[in-house]
Parts: sequence; C-alpha cells; structure tokens
Amino acid sequence: MLTARSSRHALRALAATLLASALCVVVMATPVQAAAPSITAMVPDQGPVGTPVTIVGTSFGVQNDDSAVLFSGVEANIVLWRNALITTVVPEGAVTGPVRVVTSGGVSKGFHFTVTETPVPAQTWYLAEGTTAWGFETFVLIENTTNADATVDIVYNTTQYGRLPRPQPLNVPPNSRVTLNLNDDIGLELDVSTELQSSQEIVCERAMYWSDRLEGTDSIGVNRPSRTWYLAEGCTTFPFETWLLIQNPSASSDARVDITYMTPGGPVPKETISLAAGSRTTVDVSRDVGSTDVSTKVSSSQDVICERSMYWDSRRGGHASIGVAAPSTDWYLAEGSTAWGFQTWLLLQNPGGKQATAEITYMTPEGPVTPPEVTLPPNSRKSLLVNESIPRSDTSIAVKATGAIIAERAMYWDNGTGRAGHETVGMTAPATEIYLAEGSTAWGFETYLCLQNPNDKPVEVGVTYLTDTGPVPGKTLEVPRNSRVTVKVSDELPARDASIKVTCKDGVMAERSMYWNAKGAGHASIGWVPR
Repeated sequence: MLTARSSRHALRALAATLLASALCVVVMATPVQAAAPSITAMVPDQGPVGTPVTIVGTSFGVQNDDSAVLFSGVEANIVLWRNALITTVVPEGAVTGPVRVVTSGGVSKGFHFTVTETPVPAQTWYLAEGTTAWGFETFVLIENTTNADATVDIVYNTTQYGRLPRPQPLNVPPNSRVTLNLNDDIGLELDVSTELQSSQEIVCERAMYWSDRLEGTDSIGVNRPSRTWYLAEGCTTFPFETWLLIQNPSASSDARVDITYMTPGGPVPKETISLAAGSRTTVDVSRDVGSTDVSTKVSSSQDVICERSMYWDSRRGGHASIGVAAPSTDWYLAEGSTAWGFQTWLLLQNPGGKQATAEITYMTPEGPVTPPEVTLPPNSRKSLLVNESIPRSDTSIAVKATGAIIAERAMYWDNGTGRAGHETVGMTAPATEIYLAEGSTAWGFETYLCLQNPNDKPVEVGVTYLTDTGPVPGKTLEVPRNSRVTVKVSDELPARDASIKVTCKDGVMAERSMYWNAKGAGHASIGWVPR
C-alpha cells in the first residue's frame, strides 16, 4: 500500500515522463529551418549579358519553386543547380552589382559581379541541323581565314533544354582549322543547333555520321538569320524521308513559324509552329504532304535559321543543305557528273507568283552544252535528270532565269550495297575568294575540289590548304572558259585534315566533295565568300 508521500513522488515522476514525451512530440513536429545559402566564389566575376557563370558556395539545397539567382535583382536562367554549385547565365537587363542566391533557407549575401559591354563579334555562324542522339556523331568544322587568333563563343540551341552556352570559348589559330566533336563537347544526347560568335572571320560547316560512319551528311552554315527561307529539294515518296530543321537563336523571344510546301499538286500550307527562344524544332514533312516531291518556303515572325535533311532506304543514305534567304535569277553549281556511275539531278523552285523560264548551261571539260529552256509555273518546283542531256561527263551547271528562283543539285550512285548520295544549294555569283571549312585526305577520306569558270576566257586559280599547323600552298591551276576542273586534294596534301582557300582575280565558283569507304558514302558543300 502506497503512502501519501510515495504517491506524490509517483505522480511527480509520471508528470515528468508525460511532459518529456510532449516536448519530444513538439520537437519532432517542428521542421528544421534550412540554412541560409552562402556564395564563396564566382567564375568569372565579370562579363557581358549571356556570359555563363559558375557560382560556388554552401547550402544551395535542391532547386525548387523558391530557388533563384538574382543579378542586381534580375532573375537568371538556371542551367545546373547543386547543393554547392550553380551554373547560370548573365540575364538580359543585368547591371553591375551584387549577385544573390535565394532558397527556402533565405537569401545569400551579395557577391559583386561587373557587367561589361557586350562585344560585337566580327562574325556569327548558325548551323540549324545537328544531333548527338539516335546514333549520330556531329562535328563542327571551323576555319580561321585571318592572320590572328580567333576566339569563338558557342551557344547550343537544343530541342530538350533550350539555350545551352558553352562554358569556355574555343581558340582557332590563324590560317588553320579546328574540328569540334559535339558528342564529346556536350556529353548529352540532344537534338542541337549551333551558334558561333567569333572575334575574327571564320568559316563553319557541320558534318554528321551514323551507322558507324557508314553514311554522312555535310552543310556549310549561314551568317545571318532571316524571316524567310527557301529549300528547292525534297521528297517524301518511299524510300525518301524529308525533315526541316528550324533554329531560333533569340535569347528571349519565341518565334511563330509558317511553312508552305510547293508540290506538283499546288501549294500546301502547314499550321503555325511556335518555336521557343533559344531552341530548335524538327518537322517531318511527310506528315504534312503525304507522298510527293516537294519544295518548301518557311516564313517566321522573327529571324530564324532553316535547313533540310533527307534520308532514304531506311537511312542507308542521306544528304542535307542550308536554305537560302532570297531567290535569285542566277545560280551556279560547280560539282556534277554523269560519268563514273553518278546520277545528277538539278532541282529548281519557283516561289514567285509569276511563271519563270530557266536557261541552263552545262559546263563540261569539253566546253558548254545548252539544252532547251525549262518553264517553271508559279509556286512550283521541277526536277531535271542531267544524265539525259549530257551522258558520261563531268559537268558544272549554270542557271539563268527570267524570274527569281532557287537551284540545288543532288547526286546519287550505287555503292555496291545500296544507294549513296550528296546534295547542295548553288552559289549566286562568281567570287574572287572562296573558303571551304571541311576537308580531309586522312582517316580513309577522299577530298575533291571542283572549280567552275563561268567566264568567256580561261582563268588562273590559286589554292591554299589551311591545316592544324598552318597554311600549305597548292598548285596554281588554269580553268578553261565556261568549263570546270576537278582537283584531287590527296595529290597535293596526303593524309591531312585541311580547310581550303580558293583565289581567282576573275571570279570562279568552288565546291568540295568528300567520299569514304571506297566511295561507299559521300557529302558535298559550297564554299563561303567574304563580304
């Protein structure tokens, strides 16, 4: 039996136990306050709008709706967020002042960042097509045309993540060329367009390979975006696939894009596409037009870039080309052959509202050949098989039209296991200086330089090869009047990667063709003309 005193002790002990339990419940129910973030370093601590910035610190936590990085109060886009590291980009509207990290735990102390003036690049290049997914390898070939080092800033416009600036600029030595493997550089599987801003004049091409480099495509880039693009070639009839690649390089503005297809049955419009800032989109043309030959006109609410890729035989082969921002009455295509097992097609697009007549001249090693004129109805396209006019001959092509049109050339051949091919848009005028960024006589590649002389007199052409160790002079060539000459680059520069510089005081056209796997595959491109 308990005494009164022992009962009081027991009650006090029970009360103490209950109080401790209650306090424990309260403590467990009260959330722990997250620590305030702290910035310990920032690299770099100065730069213009668009500069990639890495912020190092503590207690950044996991990114959520409360997370933000503020440059003098202006919120920045986040590329990567980790507990001790954030990657971001200096936003539009930012000024010199403090950078702060905001989390659910509070706001960090300011870390000073100096916003500098945005440098005006000497030149900008855009490449709409590219992917590091689906089994593709993508390379950007950069040729420095000057006697000074070129500093090249790169932004990737992706389908999946939007605008991804490359953290560090790329250096391209004078009169040389650099090859950038996007699969290694990005490290992710992405559909990607590329924008390159250079401190010096450069030339950029993009090459893509797939199926263990069984096949590949190549195209030169463009220097300027545009609100309108034209693409003469296209086919969605089996076994061909045709794709449009559209790049919006803007850092802040979405684009509304309208597409009109020009088919044998007449124009076919597509519903408007909304293309987010800093991104790129891919359009499967067959879904819009069914099975047909097709040319394309792309119109946008703001400047974009457009290319076209084609594949056939379950992607056993493929080729690609840039679009052109404006049609022309004159077109020149330096490459072409109906010999050596090649089949050559001339693709003509008339995007205008009036009928146009095209006069075609085939410039062969034996001299010019002129077939009958071709009539192009309004908003139409036409495919011409060159083999029917000049069998068994190498040839360049000149087109002169009564109205503004677009001209492209496609070549196909049997490689023993299927059909291979390459394609490119033409040039609109002869030039005294032409640069071609891609080229190799190593790694099993053959490279050919095709020179077209549209003049009524012979011309002398100088060739210089720009390698990773500097320029290597080639031979001076004579190209007969209204004719064309082919240079096998390995005869002058064996086992080397090289860009090419062509000079001619009277003006010529130049293209470059490359083959590999004993001509099992190939691609081609026109050159770039300094303005």
